[in-house]
Amino acid sequence: MQLLFQYSVPNRVITHLFLTTQTAMRITKILKSKNHSIDCNLILAGAMLHDIGRSRSHKLDHGIIGAKLLKKEGLPERMISIVENHIFAGISKEETSEFDLPMKDFLPKSLEEKIVAYADNISKKKDILSTNQVIKRYSQHLDELHPIIQRVWALHAEIESLIGEPIEKE
Repeated sequence: MQLLFQYSVPNRVITHLFLTTQTAMRITKILKSKNHSIDCNLILAGAMLHDIGRSRSHKLDHGIIGAKLLKKEGLPERMISIVENHIFAGISKEETSEFDLPMKDFLPKSLEEKIVAYADNISKKKDILSTNQVIKRYSQHLDELHPIIQRVWALHAEIESLIGEPIEKE
């Protein structure tokens, strides 16, 4: 919370961060009960900080900006990766030019990164969205056959397969 206030993250973004964190921790609890090895503290901190870059930008570069802010603060690389790779279900090196981003893979690799990206996708205002609702939202900006849309489907299928069902609003 101190970093969010230090960087003047807008209140509406902080509200989203709380919902995303709550959702990510619900997923983590389910996966821990199924004996998955997960760093709970990493997910907690990564989910709370994943949109810190929105203090400077509300474009797709907010993940990169947030990662730079966290590097400056000396935070661990695993947390920085969550922040940098949470957009959609990741953006590949080949897709970066389409979004005017540095030519680098921004794909979630660890389970912790994937959980935060999934939780971020489904957490909208005070609602938990279905995968279909997420796809509909993203399809307003991307063709339904775009590799990012396909990657979102795959990420959601992976996480929902691990937890046994989609996460729904409590």
